[in-house]
Amino acid sequence: MPDAAGETGRGEQDASGGLGTGRDDRTTDDDYRVVIGEECFDWRELTDPGSLRDVLAALAESLQPLADGRTTAFVDAAYDFECLPSTKLIDALYSPGGGLSHDDRILLQKLLDKCRVVQPAESDLPRPVRVADGPEREPSWGVAHALARAADGRAMSVLLAPYVLQPDWPSGWLTVMRLTEEGYDEVRAHVLRCPGDAPGFWRGLYAHERVPAERFFTLAQEAFPRLLFAESLRLHHFKGSYAEVLPWLVRLLGALDDHFARTLAECGGDQNQVIRRFAALDLEISPESPNTRRNAKAWEQRNVGHEGATYRCEWHGKRLWDRDRVHFSLPIPDRDDRVLVGIFTAHLGT
Repeated sequence: MPDAAGETGRGEQDASGGLGTGRDDRTTDDDYRVVIGEECFDWRELTDPGSLRDVLAALAESLQPLADGRTTAFVDAAYDFECLPSTKLIDALYSPGGGLSHDDRILLQKLLDKCRVVQPAESDLPRPVRVADGPEREPSWGVAHALARAADGRAMSVLLAPYVLQPDWPSGWLTVMRLTEEGYDEVRAHVLRCPGDAPGFWRGLYAHERVPAERFFTLAQEAFPRLLFAESLRLHHFKGSYAEVLPWLVRLLGALDDHFARTLAECGGDQNQVIRRFAALDLEISPESPNTRRNAKAWEQRNVGHEGATYRCEWHGKRLWDRDRVHFSLPIPDRDDRVLVGIFTAHLGT
């Protein structure tokens, strides 16, 4: 995930000199974005073996999609964290008598082995923090490390498993007041409580770091996991500049990812109800008109090839009444009801 513009691949520069590029799915930035707070390893109050198993299962569920060798890290101080009474995490992980079952130990070992271990720096020294009107708390080294990186302008998320009670921060993007040697500063960071929170982080990254157009698609699959993206998509096909289109595009794709298939099912295919529900989100979407369907040439423009099959992108969202359209398909049954985003354009023929 990018900090700055990389290779543009098949991209093109638009007439205004903006970054109106095409597709380049190569990821050149392999730095981590998520830091595990040591609070996730605090199981000292769990005296019931069943409760401990449930907590470890929840942690494993959160780590499974993140432990890819690239995305997630934890500070080495976590190994010395007291996870069970008189037991450090390193002993719980690697000692048969450490208080965890064999299967739990092996699973957690495998997941953590796929995460990076980082050495905290002086800037990571835990200092009091608070969110909104909440109380001041001293964060763990991991939380402090994530906030320090976020203060440098990098989009960061802190993993606090669903059972973590302190800090009691909600999931999503938060503004954290952090005490420094110079006084308080504000840091914008993300809190990840469960796997379903992850897309919100990647969507927020587009604006947080002003991700350039040639890197747009490197984030798309993580930001919009229920969508498919045609290889033919090109951002420079919009009439508006990338900077103008991006906020609307991320909102639209996020709403399609979260709501479109489910809303169609809930509304029994009633298109007007679907349109109204998206209008409540301040988004304008609609199916193609009967006139367009009767126009064979225009109707053909909505056909999009993807991975050896052809799909009709018969719905579209529009940014303005006369420009900038995203055409997309109905949910595709043999693709787990995912929706294909097939066309970015200023306007297709009708």
